Amino acid sequence: MLSSQFRQALSLLIMFGACFGLSAQAEAHSTGESYVYLNVTENSLSGRFEVPFQEVSKAVPLDTDGDGTITKEEFTAKADDVYDHLQPLLIFYNGDRAHPVEILDHQFLDVDFDTFAQIRFEVPTLGQPPEMLDADYHFLMDGIDRNHRGLLIIESNTRAGIAENEAQHSLVFSESQRRQSFNVDGVSDWVIFSRFVGEGIYHIVPIGYDHILFLLSLLLASVMVVRSGKWTPAPNFREPFWFVVKVVTLFTVAHTMTLTLAALGIIRLPVMLVEAVIALSIAVAAVNNLYPFIANRTWSIVFFLGLFHGFGFANVLDPLGADGHSLVAALAGFNIGVEIGQLIVIVAAFPVLFFIRRLPVYKPLVLQAGSVALIAIAGFWFVERTFDVMGPIQEPLRNALGL
Repeated sequence: MLSSQFRQALSLLIMFGACFGLSAQAEAHSTGESYVYLNVTENSLSGRFEVPFQEVSKAVPLDTDGDGTITKEEFTAKADDVYDHLQPLLIFYNGDRAHPVEILDHQFLDVDFDTFAQIRFEVPTLGQPPEMLDADYHFLMDGIDRNHRGLLIIESNTRAGIAENEAQHSLVFSESQRRQSFNVDGVSDWVIFSRFVGEGIYHIVPIGYDHILFLLSLLLASVMVVRSGKWTPAPNFREPFWFVVKVVTLFTVAHTMTLTLAALGIIRLPVMLVEAVIALSIAVAAVNNLYPFIANRTWSIVFFLGLFHGFGFANVLDPLGADGHSLVAALAGFNIGVEIGQLIVIVAAFPVLFFIRRLPVYKPLVLQAGSVALIAIAGFWFVERTFDVMGPIQEPLRNALGL
């Protein structure tokens, strides 16, 4: 049975959804990524790169006047250098035969966080595209930025009835996965499922900092028990272990619900609200480690916060193109991937915390000092995400906190 506290929390969430259901969705483009869009006909393969100015400038310096801002005029002045750099970084293979691209021209696409260069190309030596091709793409992946990702998207295919697809990607290129095979005519549900398992893991380990810190804030206290209002070491492995299992299971159920609702377009919350509450969730769990005030309401609070984490996952799922017939496979794969990522964090952290829980330094240094650090990071994120007032001190603070 649901507690009255949980029912109140769920009602509040639904009210938020009703108020903010028309809020803007996440951008279809993200930082740290570049895109290869393909257009397939019976007799040709063509497409375009879409690369943000800031990513291009890592390989080809564009800020010629040194004012910290890259303009379209500055890009155009360096366009030939960009073409020369990009052209050999994308090659298609039909069997053993290589088919390099030939760059034609460029346009621009403005998004909130940057301007993208849309650089058109054709593949003149390929002719009629076969059903299966290999693609080798390694922009920024030769030691310039090892975290950069490239997404290949079949925007249109006249023979397969694909048109105006700007989200569902067929390949994700990374430093360790530069050359890959893909089906020019479409993607199977199994491939979509497998890919989104990987996306779910990726959005926990290594880039899901806020979700990882929320889990860690719970794990720090999981190897302790409250006696007379104070934390003391748990007497055995079994009880704290099953506590973690149950808490993470409840957290999983919660974020799966709201991730599904958001993906189906039933409830939408503003990105800023969701990200701010996620930051607060870290702080709440960490404050409880210092002053255990939610011991009797742990389940309701974890479930409620898990609902907001689900909306957070939805904000990163949107740009990956989980829609239409692929939605079920994508959602199932992404949720499983998230759980695998969470399991990796738990398996890595819980045994270590349990082993050291009785050391004299655990409570003052690990539990308390660690929780203070988590509160500081969560507070910084909350201010940054909610008020956007950090201005010139934002980057130094990020560097100091290792973010």
